[in-house]
Amino acid sequence: MITKLNHGQFEESLQLSEYAFQYEVPSEDRERRLQQTKDHTVFGIYEEGNLAAKLHLIPLQVHLGKHVYPMGGIAGVATYPEFRRRGYVRQLMDHSLQKMKEDGTVLSMLHPFSIDFYRKFGWEVFASFHKVQLEKKDLVPLKPYNGLIRRFKKDTYPNELESIYDRYAEQHNGMLIRSKKWWRDRSITDLWIAIYYNDTGEATGYLTYEVKKEKMKVEEFVPLTSDARIGLWNFICQHDSMVNEAELILNPFEVLPYMLKDPRIKVEKHPYFMARIVDVENFLKRYVKEIDFQYELKFSLSDSTVAWNNSTFILNKNEVVVGEKIEAPISLDIKDFTTLIFGVHTPEELLQMGKLQAGEEDFHKLQALSQGNHPFFYDFF
Repeated sequence: MITKLNHGQFEESLQLSEYAFQYEVPSEDRERRLQQTKDHTVFGIYEEGNLAAKLHLIPLQVHLGKHVYPMGGIAGVATYPEFRRRGYVRQLMDHSLQKMKEDGTVLSMLHPFSIDFYRKFGWEVFASFHKVQLEKKDLVPLKPYNGLIRRFKKDTYPNELESIYDRYAEQHNGMLIRSKKWWRDRSITDLWIAIYYNDTGEATGYLTYEVKKEKMKVEEFVPLTSDARIGLWNFICQHDSMVNEAELILNPFEVLPYMLKDPRIKVEKHPYFMARIVDVENFLKRYVKEIDFQYELKFSLSDSTVAWNNSTFILNKNEVVVGEKIEAPISLDIKDFTTLIFGVHTPEELLQMGKLQAGEEDFHKLQALSQGNHPFFYDFF
């Protein structure tokens, strides 16, 4: 039987996390950690009075371009080893999907310990990042810029950060809506901040970073303009007397590596977060209106985890009709439909992977469902 844990049971949940994920929260930090969980809905399964397995469901919001959608973040999924392979995680995942549907939460995301494991439940990789490794010789400034950089101390919160991030997030699919509390608790702890201001004084880019043991690590590199990109990069280069190497976490679509004096650098691609559409019908009823979809399109969808998505969907411009699943000109799995909406894959790429059945005439209609924004995600939960 699945139970919703109350605040008094969160200590049991924390202990399970510590065991499963092999870390320890110091006693002086435990209360703060438990308070951070107050916004979570924690579902658990008990055996003989002991917590055997649990899952956290976090109410969040994300961008799909300029539009904002409710998203249920899945986190802290864990089972004690003596209770594994009893189907508890599947029960918890099914339960969380049902709860999200009831609450009108149409999207869900998670950070996987195993990509293949969560694919079984309908989630698919939507966001990756590039880890760029640089040596001192690579830190060569680009052309001069007209703006200036201001550096802020750790644990500060410049007001400009939020507006820069929000403008950047609107250019992408999947980026998190960050509250001020999220910024303070998660995004800038123990990191330096550098903000670029253009020649009119407008803040148009930032980076968060640390410098330790002659290494500079840039956690977020967020330029809104070409001048901001150059200014932030030149600021990194100004550390060449302090560091022997630098590491940048970049959006995989970031053009900075191409601009370097010698682009032959080490770049590692890391698949990162996974996403799924929880309730396709209610998602589409809002989505097609917001993107002003102007086509007639019919497709069938398969979802092995939840029955309500196993349907045929007829899009008639801005209207959505849902019927019993029948033979349709286009057939998609929930994972692949999610990647199409998020802009991870084009219809042509899905066809090449054998994940899409469709005629040529429907390709441009499918492409219109994805608005051309790159998917990206800088956060963690």
